Amino acid sequence: MAEFQTPVKKVNKALDEKITIPPSPFLNRLGYGTGVNVMQLVRSPRAGQIRSPWALKMLNKRVKPCRVYTERLQAEAELLQRMSHPNIVGFRAFSKGKILYLGMEACDLSLGDMIEKRVEDNVGPFVPRQILKVAADIASALDYLHTKMQILHGDMKSYNILVNGNFMVCKLCDFGVTLPLDEYGVFDKEKAGKAVYFGTEAWSAPEVINGGEITSKTDVWSLGLTLWEMMALLPPHTQIDEDFDYSMEEEMDDSVGDHFYERYGTRPPIPENISEQKYADPLALFYCCTETMPAMRPNAAHLAIAAEDMMTQTRNLIGNK
Repeated sequence: MAEFQTPVKKVNKALDEKITIPPSPFLNRLGYGTGVNVMQLVRSPRAGQIRSPWALKMLNKRVKPCRVYTERLQAEAELLQRMSHPNIVGFRAFSKGKILYLGMEACDLSLGDMIEKRVEDNVGPFVPRQILKVAADIASALDYLHTKMQILHGDMKSYNILVNGNFMVCKLCDFGVTLPLDEYGVFDKEKAGKAVYFGTEAWSAPEVINGGEITSKTDVWSLGLTLWEMMALLPPHTQIDEDFDYSMEEEMDDSVGDHFYERYGTRPPIPENISEQKYADPLALFYCCTETMPAMRPNAAHLAIAAEDMMTQTRNLIGNK
C-alpha cells in the first residue's frame, strides 16, 4: 500500500470493542467478492441503546488460505480508517484475531442487487432522478479519492455502490484494489510497486483494454457504464446482438465469449426502451463519461457539479408546474 499525505483519521475507541461473531449460518450474507463474503452483523442493544448493524467483510472459508486476500483486506481496513466522506462507506472495526474481518457501516442494498430486483419484478429502468443521484453522490466520492487521497478506486461498478432508502444517499465501497495516483491524477507506478490495475473487464475503459495510460478518468468511464446499467438493467456489453448467431453448438462458448470481449472498452448502445427526451440528462452524463479519449471525459468534481445542477433544474421544473 502506497503512503499518502492525507492525515490519519483518529478512530473512536469504541471501534476497538471486542465483538462476538456468530457462526456463518446465523449471519445474513449481503454480498461477496473474490475470496471474501460480506455478512450482516446485528449487534445486541447495550444498556437500552439500539446499535446499528455492521457489514462484515470476511475471508471466504471455501477459498484456500491466501496471503493476497489477507493483505488486501488489511490494506482496505487501513485505507477506510483514513477516509471520511459522506458518500464513502464508513469504517467500524478491524480484527486480525481468530476470525479476520473488516467491520463497516451497513447500508440497505447494493445498486447491483437493486438492478437484479428490478429485472425480477419487471418494473423497467430507474427513473432519471435516481440515476442523477447516483452520478452526483458517487462522483463526489471519486473526487475525494482522486484529489484528497490520490488513489484510483479501480473497480467501479453497480455492486460497489450502496444505496440507503429511496436513493437518500449513495455510498462507494470495496477499496481492495485501489491504486496510487500522482498529483496529476496519473497512475503512479513507482508508488504502486508490483500492483497493477485489477478492475472488472466489462466495466473497464479503453485504455485498460488496450494497455494505455491509467488515470483518474479511468474511474469516470466505469461510472458512466454504471449509469448505463441503471437504464439497461444489464451488465455492460451483455446485450443481445441480433446480427450474431448464438445458436452455434460447436465452439459456442469460445465464439460467444470472444464476441462479448470484443465490445469491452467501447460505449454500449442506448437501450431501445430509453426515451432520449425523458432521459436527456442521464444520457448526457453517460456520453461524456464514455468518451474514448480520457482527456475528453470530465473529472469527478465537474461530473458531480453537473449532476447536482441537473437535479436542481428537475426539482425546479416540477415545483413550477
